[in-house]
Amino acid sequence: MYQNFEGDLNLDITVLIPTMNEPAVQDVIKDVFTALEEHNVNVIVIDKSSDDTPIRAEQAGARVIFQLARGYGDAYLTGFKYATGDIIVMLDGDRTYDPMDIPSLLEPILREQADFVLGNRFANLKEGAMSSRNKLGNKTITAFVNRLYDLQISDSQSGMRAFKRNMLDDVNLDLKGMPFATEMIIEARRAGVRIAEIPISYYPRVGSAKLRAFRHGASIFGTLLRMLRDYNPLLLFGSIGFLLIISGILVGLLPVFGWIISSSATNLTFTIFSVLLILSGLQVLLFGLMADILVRKFHQ
Repeated sequence: MYQNFEGDLNLDITVLIPTMNEPAVQDVIKDVFTALEEHNVNVIVIDKSSDDTPIRAEQAGARVIFQLARGYGDAYLTGFKYATGDIIVMLDGDRTYDPMDIPSLLEPILREQADFVLGNRFANLKEGAMSSRNKLGNKTITAFVNRLYDLQISDSQSGMRAFKRNMLDDVNLDLKGMPFATEMIIEARRAGVRIAEIPISYYPRVGSAKLRAFRHGASIFGTLLRMLRDYNPLLLFGSIGFLLIISGILVGLLPVFGWIISSSATNLTFTIFSVLLILSGLQVLLFGLMADILVRKFHQ
C-alpha cells in the first residue's frame, strides 16, 4: 500500500509549519535542520502573519508560502500541495514542540511499524504548557474518538505528527479549522492506515495563543458527529433511537403505576407521549439501519 522505508537512512522529508506571528520560528526551524541532519529536509512555513515572521523563517532556511484563507486546517491543506518529501512532518512554530523529538516520531515509520504517527504530549507535559480546561477537553475528545473509531490513542489533538506522503492519496481532508486534526485521524482510520503514537515533550508556548477552547472544542465535537453520520450512521441513529425507545417505555410506566395505585386509567397524555416516543425511536433506528446499508454499499 505504501512505500517501504526500512533500511533507507537518507530520506526526503518535508516539515510543514503553520505560522501566525511566531517569535520563536527561527529557533524552531534551526532545530528541525539539526534534528534531521541525516536526511534531505525541506521546511515549508505556511504563513498568515502581520509581523516579520516570514522574513525570519526565510533567513532560517525555510520556504515560505503565504496562506490566502484562514484556519489551522487550511494552512496544512495549503502546505500539502507543496510537500514533496517521502515523509511529511507536522509541527507548530511556537516552540511548544521540541523538533529533537522528530527522529523518534519517524522511527515507527522507518521500521515499517506504522504509516501515520502521533506525538503524545501527555507523556512529558511541562508545567504550564496546557491549562486544566484544555486537558479535560482533549481527554474528552480523545475518549470519543477512541470509542467511536476503535482506537487506542492518548492525544488526538496533538499537532506534532508524521506520515508517509502517499497517505494523502487515501484520505479525504477538507476541514479548514481546528477540527482538521480530528478529521485526519478519523480519515486515516477509515482508510486502514496503520496509526501509532509515541511520547513527546510539550512546553509552554512562545507568543500569544490561537486556540479558543470552547469554540474550537464545539466545532471538533460537531466534526465527530458528522464523521460518525457519514461512516457509522447505525451507531449514531441507533443510539438516538434506543434512547427514544427507553424514554418512551419509562414515560409509559407512569400511567401503569397510576392504574396499579388507583385502579383507574389516568394520565392519557403520558400514554400518548409514550407511544410517540417509542414510534419515533423505532423510525430513527430503522433509518439508521437503512443508512448503514447504503454507506457500506457506497464504500464497497
